[in-house]
Amino acid sequence: MVRKYTCVLLSFFFYTAYSQEILDYRFDVLGSASTGKYTPFWLTSNTNGTVPLRPNNGYVRGDLIWKHPFLNGIKLEAEADVVAAAKHTSSFWIQQLYAAVSYRNICLSVGAKERYNSMLDKDLSTGDMTYSTNARPIPEINFAFPNYTNFPFTKEYLQFKGDFALGKSFDNNYIRRTKAPDASYAVNILWHHKSLFLKWEDPTGHFPFFGILGLEHGAQWGGWTSFGGFGNNPASFKDLVRIILCESGNSEAIKGEQINVLGNHVGTYNIKIAYKDKTFQAALYKQHYFDDNSGLELANWRDGIWGGEFTFFNQPFLHKIVVEYLQTTNQSGPFHFLSYDPVLYPNARGGGGDNYYNNYVYSVGWSYFGRGLGNALLTSPEYNDDHAFGFKNNRLKSVHLGLEGKITSEFSYRTLFTGMYGWGTMNTPFLKRKDNFSSLIECTYRPKKQEGWQVALQAAFDKGNLYGDNFGCSLKISKELKTKN
Repeated sequence: MVRKYTCVLLSFFFYTAYSQEILDYRFDVLGSASTGKYTPFWLTSNTNGTVPLRPNNGYVRGDLIWKHPFLNGIKLEAEADVVAAAKHTSSFWIQQLYAAVSYRNICLSVGAKERYNSMLDKDLSTGDMTYSTNARPIPEINFAFPNYTNFPFTKEYLQFKGDFALGKSFDNNYIRRTKAPDASYAVNILWHHKSLFLKWEDPTGHFPFFGILGLEHGAQWGGWTSFGGFGNNPASFKDLVRIILCESGNSEAIKGEQINVLGNHVGTYNIKIAYKDKTFQAALYKQHYFDDNSGLELANWRDGIWGGEFTFFNQPFLHKIVVEYLQTTNQSGPFHFLSYDPVLYPNARGGGGDNYYNNYVYSVGWSYFGRGLGNALLTSPEYNDDHAFGFKNNRLKSVHLGLEGKITSEFSYRTLFTGMYGWGTMNTPFLKRKDNFSSLIECTYRPKKQEGWQVALQAAFDKGNLYGDNFGCSLKISKELKTKN
């Protein structure tokens, strides 16, 4: 028996002795100066909620990552990331705090972590319509295949990636202190999301085309709402199953959720077709957004993101181009029919007036700490001067262009140009159409002799009557220590 335990201890020692513990850090200092009412749109949007909306702001950010890989592919990871900011909705907060364990391409994490699972380009796209990089990360338990993994028995032709998560909002204090006195609100909101992407590609490289199909689904549920004096929403394990399966609520749910589905559900269908050779890759894609059953059934097929990507592998000055057209004006029609008699009309379907990102029970809508979780062009509640919750501009048409490349081996650039028209919402349209043009020019310097240092200079402006005329510049200095595996 003693020999047995001795062998186990020696095996464990040998198992861990050759593993390498890694401790990385990153430190950022950002300052921006702006004229106008707001920080320009592309300085503050798609920054994971870190850059303040009010002009003339700044932040200091410190990030510490601990990793412990083992010989058999198991890896432990933990991260603590804090931000102190001026002129933000919070002066200090924890941006990321999580622990994770992974085995090969399987990962289980607990906590708040910045993620991006979309097929859309993270830096050049306007942003995923379900989960972009526009808001702070929501703390959650997340089980994922974060990278494309070979599907069994397909000879590496078919790959998949996806995730499944349960989370909870921690913006209760923000909601209570920013809401209008008589506004309906909800707190302690629970979250669920899942995604699955399938990729078909010839592993030999002989056939130059490949394709991606994907499904994303997210939901708000549970918590407490002041709507109609209702109080606590159903939040049992059976209710969680209803949320996962998109089923209607029981008799304890609000009446509308007994007729329709429990909770507030959103999601996207994704399709991408691409051509790739040694020097060039071109892709066309459509991300179709749905907000209820009518969207699931493609009644709003015109809406969503229609885009193209063009990558030049041997042209560093112009490495990538992204072109997108975003439309959200259809919303399955102007009216929402849910007051039908299900006995007389068993096959009737509610539809129309989808009111993207808004919900009557969860009045904060598809947002976290005032920032939209989905595409940033649908105006976030943080812009509402009257402290109202919800998205006041979710019917729009937009044309967008993003470019990136390298000027030299040490200097890179990124530019964004976005023009849009906004009509408000179906229920509360603008009296007159509003327009906006926003642009960003970013130049980043990464000196070879000072490894880990980075200096980024940005200039951006807005022009129009949606966000007003704003012009601003920002400077960010970063120092990173990243261990090479």
